[in-house]
Amino acid sequence: MSRLGRLLAPRGSRLAGERDWERSAVLEPHLVPRCPELISDGGGLPFTPAALAGSPGLLDREDPAVGALIALLSQQPPSRRASREGGKRDAPALASLGGWRLLARTDGEVLFGRGHPPRLLTVAARMDARRGTWRCIAVSKARPLRATRDGIRASAWRLDPTRKLEPDETVLRVLVTEQTFAGAQRAHGRVLAPDLHLNDEELILTMFVAPKPGFQVRAPNPETPVRVALPHPVGPRLLIDGALYDATLRDRIPTDISEADSS
Repeated sequence: MSRLGRLLAPRGSRLAGERDWERSAVLEPHLVPRCPELISDGGGLPFTPAALAGSPGLLDREDPAVGALIALLSQQPPSRRASREGGKRDAPALASLGGWRLLARTDGEVLFGRGHPPRLLTVAARMDARRGTWRCIAVSKARPLRATRDGIRASAWRLDPTRKLEPDETVLRVLVTEQTFAGAQRAHGRVLAPDLHLNDEELILTMFVAPKPGFQVRAPNPETPVRVALPHPVGPRLLIDGALYDATLRDRIPTDISEADSS
């Protein structure tokens, strides 16, 4: 194993050897637009990036789901000013819907959001079908937004650090770190066909892993080696992990491993 490979390998994991690569799956990617269709912070429904654009829409206070949001906001601790005045709670201010917008909705679930990445705050509300009432079930603050496909959030990947990638290669050797817990097991047989956006300057690869059913031990996942067959040679393109939606958080991976050696 190269010195670089030892440095980049996650703690407690075994870097894939040649036999692992020979046995690894070869995946054919789906060609997709540059911007993912859906994104999610893991706190509720996935939503379109367009839902974050423009000014926040006016929420209907008569909507039962919005009522659940108002109830949550009204339960927040009193402001410092209210504390100095004897602890009185300024309910109208706390229940203000200014800045809140509807990100996604189904018949039984809603996701509200306020702000923009990386300071996006989301609140998920769900309807109790038996009682016909709504309540907030999750609050997420400043969590990374990941590309989402078929309800699965994208998993991170990196190039095989033991092998230099040549411009004429049409197969990428990538190590995938599953996003959800999997009992500290590799994701063999569960890595799905990835999404790929290709242009003259960039190659954006987004990996997805089908979660294991049932309860899983909360432990770091080892990397899973897979090979991705490209429709064209890599060439001079910059390789980008498309898992994270925010461009400022994307892991920009050099196409030439020697570039990483010099950094």
